[in-house]
Amino acid sequence: MSNSSRIETREIADAELDSVAGGLSVSGSVEGLTAKFAPGPNGLPVLTDASVKSLGLTVSDIELGPIAG
Repeated sequence: MSNSSRIETREIADAELDSVAGGLSVSGSVEGLTAKFAPGPNGLPVLTDASVKSLGLTVSDIELGPIAG
């Protein structure tokens, strides 16, 4: 049997969220990005090859709470 925490959910009306802030914080970095382009139709460049040496991504939760003001 799983030993997981219970998650409670409920519907929240839009009006209740008008004075609440929160969400996700997303940040990241790219190292060693290279890209090759070729002439495309109408003179627009077309990506033909790309590579990345290293990619980092962090996603954090911003707790819900009242908007300070």
